[in-house]
Amino acid sequence: MKILAVGAHLDDVEIACGGTLAKAVESGHDVCVLIMSKSGYTNKEGNVQRSDEDAVQEGLNALHTLGIEKIEILDFPTKDIPFQSDVVNAIDLRISEFNPDIIFTHHPFDTHQAHVGVSNATIAAARRKNTVFFYEPISPSGRSYVAFRPQLYVDIESTIDKKIDSLREHKSEYNKFGAEDWVTGVHSRCGYRGYEIGRKYAEAFEVLRLEMGFDEKCSIL
Repeated sequence: MKILAVGAHLDDVEIACGGTLAKAVESGHDVCVLIMSKSGYTNKEGNVQRSDEDAVQEGLNALHTLGIEKIEILDFPTKDIPFQSDVVNAIDLRISEFNPDIIFTHHPFDTHQAHVGVSNATIAAARRKNTVFFYEPISPSGRSYVAFRPQLYVDIESTIDKKIDSLREHKSEYNKFGAEDWVTGVHSRCGYRGYEIGRKYAEAFEVLRLEMGFDEKCSIL
């Protein structure tokens, strides 16, 4: 099975679906990650808090920790990835080349404008694909006025450590967002989602579309 995860920034997929992707890799599935920006960041005063070079290296280290080798990083602006034709076309091209069975992307009601742009562009680009999931916004993603609706759960007890280790590879983000407090918050969310399904740890997703199949190839676990 081929799985494509699309994120605006280097750290987005690790935070929200890193355990699921690591489990897919361990199970022998073909996982590709597409990141739309190099993810360097300046604050509102214009001071550089994370260079593109640091973000890319940290992101590669983090994704490699999950066992992912197929990684493509584009160069759209970190904070301003709009829902417009060039973004849609860039994602559409990668979908055509990789031909995934499953696509993961941002929840469209995130409070980060770049996440919203990438989500809507992925929805448009994936219009001919039948299985598309939104991953859950988790801090520092922000809080939405439209609730995330968990509909699909993946047990990640076997890969929770890889997920957490991948977050620690984002050293600049780790320091910016509270160090172990940030990691604990993400870990706790996985514990809560696991509790909801009677497991120790899980990640939850909202379903845009889901094609049901009855052969082994179509299984998502």
